[in-house]
Amino acid sequence: MRSIQKHDDDFDWAAEGDRVGLALKNIESDDLDRGFVLSSDPAIQTRTSLEAQATLVKYWPAPLTAGAVLHLGHWMQFIPVRVEAVRDDGDWRRPTLTLALEKDLVYLPGDTAVLHYLEGGKLRIAGHIELASTTPR
Repeated sequence: MRSIQKHDDDFDWAAEGDRVGLALKNIESDDLDRGFVLSSDPAIQTRTSLEAQATLVKYWPAPLTAGAVLHLGHWMQFIPVRVEAVRDDGDWRRPTLTLALEKDLVYLPGDTAVLHYLEGGKLRIAGHIELASTTPR
């Protein structure tokens, strides 16, 4: 790392929760996209498929179905996902979803991610999912 900036001032360090700008050695800015996560935390997981418990917002009009295309928002990541399977055990507002993600999602087990439906007109938030720990892929 070449330097750290917080609010356009140079710093030698940054604490958890600080919004920073980083100048990295031997890498171009084009190599990193919005949402990239740099961490040495061994608890962080990455997945391109998830099985997760969802909670749909009370205004959501109908059950989710296999084949639906949503977007998943978590931290600075915004990833297209396809619903591969839905199991609702009698309560369609609290389904278990199997999701295929367009690219890796980076998260900590126990985090919550927002389900977005961009074709929904005024209702663009479908609900949220709980990101659980899974076995390594």
